[in-house]
Amino acid sequence: MQITVSGGSISTVTAIKYPNETNQSQTISAQVIPTYEQEAVSAQSADIKLVSGATETYTGFTGSLQDAINQAEQGGS
Repeated sequence: MQITVSGGSISTVTAIKYPNETNQSQTISAQVIPTYEQEAVSAQSADIKLVSGATETYTGFTGSLQDAINQAEQGGS
C-alpha cells in the first residue's frame, strides 16, 4: 500500500499488491480496489465499508492501509 499525505491529509491511496492468483481474485480486485482507494481518501482512515463478496481483499487492504497510515504518522516510509 502506498499513500500520499499532503498538508496532513491523505491525498492518494494506491494498492500496489493485491489478490490476483485466480481469475476470480483478479475480477474482484479490479472491481473493488478503486472503490476502496477512493473511500480511504474520503474517510481519511482505514475505516471504510466492506464490499460484499470481497472480504479477503478488504481485510488485506484495510490492514495494509492502517500500517501505511501508522508509518506516515511516525515519519517512516
